[in-house]
Amino acid sequence: MKGSKLKSRSKGRILVFSLTAAALLCGTGYVSSVNVSANHPVLVEGNCDSPVPGTTLVSPGTCGDFDGDGRIGTAEDTDGADRIFGTLNAALGPGTGAAAGTGANFNGTITIVANGRFAEQLYIGQSGFFPGFPQYGTASPGNVTIEAAPGVHAEINAVLQGDPTGGNTARQASWGFYILYPQGTASVVTLRNLDIRNFEEGVTVVLGSKLMIDNCRIENNRDYGVQVRDLAQVVIKNSTINNTGRRIPVSGPASPGHGLSVEGANNAQARVYDSVFSNNVGAGIFNDHPAANVSLFKVATYFNGTDIQGAVTIAPDHNYAK
Repeated sequence: MKGSKLKSRSKGRILVFSLTAAALLCGTGYVSSVNVSANHPVLVEGNCDSPVPGTTLVSPGTCGDFDGDGRIGTAEDTDGADRIFGTLNAALGPGTGAAAGTGANFNGTITIVANGRFAEQLYIGQSGFFPGFPQYGTASPGNVTIEAAPGVHAEINAVLQGDPTGGNTARQASWGFYILYPQGTASVVTLRNLDIRNFEEGVTVVLGSKLMIDNCRIENNRDYGVQVRDLAQVVIKNSTINNTGRRIPVSGPASPGHGLSVEGANNAQARVYDSVFSNNVGAGIFNDHPAANVSLFKVATYFNGTDIQGAVTIAPDHNYAK
């Protein structure tokens, strides 16, 4: 569970943005004169598999180098106060080194602006729950959005072939995203346009967390695609949750191999719209609460061990909100 970093650009040179990038920056308030002190938009560069994983210096403008300074990955995390980072964890935190104070600090939008594969685990939420990792979380986390820009392929993957840090085994034995906000929180976490693959648990949401999963592909995780516990509330839209329990290498049997699992006696809830659950070894959708705390609208379930297990509500077309 290593920290990741993000960096900014504009090292005294004129930058030419594509229409997509310009719209993105304006949309996040990056170039706005509005005071955004309570909401910190930052950018994350992409990366590539050649040169080899772990290389952080490249030919300027290549291999996901969005700002053209020849740095990617951890080298981009601390090179200056440009609000452009090379790793998701560095962008999520407060920023360190020359980038101190320029990260999202668990309160803002993190936008991936070039294609990349990120071999990272991300904890989003309240500090103090993982004593061995004091850098995880903040005392008062805010709204956090992690998204890929339109047309960008961003993969959060437990497996990085040839990983020089040797972290594949540890990542495959744990979660990809762990979201933990206290009960009664008003803040919402959004994951948008992401692929999340090869973890033990793709996304785990607990306590009073509120999560939106929008246009994501959550595939080949071992035990859970999305696990919802306690009083957490999750909305899933335009997404696919596939092949849970079918990871290769398996590294142990799937337990239980559910696509979406809503668990516990504390009224965890899920609302699912326009999404597909397929080829999960366990249930495509599982609810162990006696009430129908899972509501489905335009949801397809195919070739799962059990397509739907437990009480669910099939929402009518005109009244999905209930």
